[in-house]
Amino acid sequence: MSISQENYMGVITADIVNSQSLCQSDYEQLLVQLKYYLSALRAEFGAEFHIFRGDSFQIALPNAKALFKQAIAIRLFFIQQGLDVKVSLAQGQIKLSQGGLATATGEALVKAGHGLDNIKHQRLVFNNACNESFLLNIQFIDLLLGKLSRKQAQALLLYLQQDKPEHAQLAEQLSTSRANVTKLLNLANYTLIDAFITLSESYIFSKET
Repeated sequence: MSISQENYMGVITADIVNSQSLCQSDYEQLLVQLKYYLSALRAEFGAEFHIFRGDSFQIALPNAKALFKQAIAIRLFFIQQGLDVKVSLAQGQIKLSQGGLATATGEALVKAGHGLDNIKHQRLVFNNACNESFLLNIQFIDLLLGKLSRKQAQALLLYLQQDKPEHAQLAEQLSTSRANVTKLLNLANYTLIDAFITLSESYIFSKET
C-alpha cells in the first residue's frame, strides 16, 4: 500500500450490544470469532477492518455496493450467537495510509462514526442522504432482523454468504432436513431480505455514478 491513497468505499461502524453482560471467557471467544470473520472478509473482498474500544469495530469495503449485504451479514453473525450489534453505514471517499483503517480519514468514516454515536433504538442506520422510500425499506429490514431466532439467523447467514445455495446443501451443513431449512429461511423472510439487498446495490451504484 502506498503512503496515502483515496478510495470510494462503503463503511460499517458497529458496536456490540450489551457486551458487558458476557463473562470474560465468552467475550474473549467472541473476539476470536469476530477477528476470524473480519479476516475472511479481508481475504475475500479486500476489506479493511479495525477493532477498537474493546466492543466496537469498523469495516471499509472496496465494493461499496455490497455495503448493506455485509451489514446484514454482520447482524446475522451476532444474532446467531444470541447477541446483536448496532450498525451505522456510510459511503464515500476514504484516504487510507500504511496504518490501515485505524489511521484512515474521510467523510464516510466520520458519518458512520457519528451515526453510531447518535443511534437510539435502531440497530441499522444509513448516514448518507437518501429518499424516504429507501429509508423506509431500511427501517423495515431492521425490524425483520430484530425478530430473528438464532437458528433463523444462522440459516440466513449461510444462504447469503454462499450466494443462494440449494436448501439441500444448507441442510447438510446445518445437520438438519431440507424441509427445516426451507422453514427457517421462510420464517426469516429471506426473499424480502434478498430483494432489499438487490435494491440497495442498485441504489448505491446510482449514487456512485
